[in-house]
Amino acid sequence: LPVGASGGKPVFDVDRNDIAPRLSAAWNPEARSGWLGKLLGNRKTVFRGGWSMIYDRQNTVQSVIIPSLGVAFAQTINVSAPPCNATGQGGRGCDPSNPNQAASVFRVGQDGTIPLPKAPEQSVPVAPAWCKTGSANCLFPEILSFQVDPTMKVGENYAVGFTIQRELPADMLLEVGFARRYARKLPQSMNLGQVPYMHEDPASGQTFAQAFDAVATALRAGLAPDPQPWFENQVPGGTAALVAAARSNFINGDLNALFLTLDLRRMAQGLPPFNNYMSRTLFLRSGLGRSNYNALLVTLRKRVSRGLTYDLNYTFSRSLDPVGYWQNSANVTPNNFDLNAEYGPSVFDFTHMLAGHWLNELPLRSSHRVVDRLVGGWPLSGIISARSGDPLTVTQGSPAWGGSLFLGFTSDAIPTCHPKEFGNTVRRNVPGSGGVGTTGDPVTGGSGLNLFADPEGVFKSFRRVLVSQDRRSSRANPLRGLPRWNPDDSLGKRIRLVECAEARISFDFFNVFNKVDFVNPTLDLNNPRAFGFGVLSTQFTPPNRSAGSRSIQAGFRVEF
Repeated sequence: LPVGASGGKPVFDVDRNDIAPRLSAAWNPEARSGWLGKLLGNRKTVFRGGWSMIYDRQNTVQSVIIPSLGVAFAQTINVSAPPCNATGQGGRGCDPSNPNQAASVFRVGQDGTIPLPKAPEQSVPVAPAWCKTGSANCLFPEILSFQVDPTMKVGENYAVGFTIQRELPADMLLEVGFARRYARKLPQSMNLGQVPYMHEDPASGQTFAQAFDAVATALRAGLAPDPQPWFENQVPGGTAALVAAARSNFINGDLNALFLTLDLRRMAQGLPPFNNYMSRTLFLRSGLGRSNYNALLVTLRKRVSRGLTYDLNYTFSRSLDPVGYWQNSANVTPNNFDLNAEYGPSVFDFTHMLAGHWLNELPLRSSHRVVDRLVGGWPLSGIISARSGDPLTVTQGSPAWGGSLFLGFTSDAIPTCHPKEFGNTVRRNVPGSGGVGTTGDPVTGGSGLNLFADPEGVFKSFRRVLVSQDRRSSRANPLRGLPRWNPDDSLGKRIRLVECAEARISFDFFNVFNKVDFVNPTLDLNNPRAFGFGVLSTQFTPPNRSAGSRSIQAGFRVEF
């Protein structure tokens, strides 16, 4: 690990307990007769099982390189080219007022000696302090402050697997297995400056969360909120003044912006703020993350015989984590006080997945030599992939738990009924209603395509997180996006030129049926009218493809 400047101490402690045992066993039973012989066959079935402990590799981008940008250590260097007359008149063609850099910018060897930049005077402290005057202009001398937990451990993964493989007639193998993987001590990015939404007013016993939910619920219903003791006792001007200054923050559930507003009001009256405003995000990298993966695996494989081979794989799985994004993301978790608040399906969680490939040497032959050269040697192959929809949530904007002013994830609104009721297929000729999903109205030139038959009804079936009541967002129970399937085929021809040379002609068809898949729609509760709620308008492009529509390529190859 990189070491610090003093004493050679590592950035975080060396983890010396990473012993990684592995256990496995296989059994190929002998069953010659009886019902067991019919079920297992004689040496035709293999049972395999194993357990292992696997460790992650430490990624020093998030744990070392980026944390070196901490307060008082970060340097933002802007090098601006001086004008060509910086050290005098300048050489021939010097024109400092010319927007053309070739004439206005200093040229070494043409306009004089290289001008040296002036070093700024030292100041103590190196990082300027933030003021407490009630002015937002003197807050956040640092945008980001990075810290690393010095006791952070290497991520641990506990993997368990069990499979049964059975040999079948016609050169086939069937394998059914179960895989389980639990990961602990994973890198987790958090914010030490989260809104303290559980803070209790000692005089009334009311928490900020209770006061916020009461005001936000009234405003969202178009009602005038009642005075709340927490705001009356903790914020100069009380509830009415705070609502007047930050009405939209209440409605949208933006706790970060609301807390900044009330802290500024406190500082303007000489009261201490609740939060530290040295940095927008007091970033902490630690090892408190976790994830769980469970899967049922089925494989049907045919060995090459009579010119045919294929391999089909089906996976029924579930992957869960507390962030819903890649493990090494720099964004901080939405709720740093409760890491399980956003625990739910991973962004790559697909309940059903099917993948297969096949190759068939077409059995076309002729006794006539010339005809045989024409009809023989035609291989037909293909790849098919299919999966169910990925997790899809209705966002409500800024982190509902006040996770961070910067590098925070958005939070998800909570459904008031089970998301499966909404479906996840392409609905046609959906005009939208009530100002929801109306950009898809075919009468006004829209596609008419929507993920929902009644986008307005779905929109009204979600509500924002109530911080004082809810313990989890809807990531635990998301909608599902559009399922996808795609076949790619290839047809070729082998032509023997001479004994040691062969020509191959191929025609590859990507998305052979020209099937249209759509990008999942944007579902945003923060848009009051949600014109595009659920509307499908963009075609999905598979990875490593420039377009989603069918494409054909021809190839010619000589092998010798």
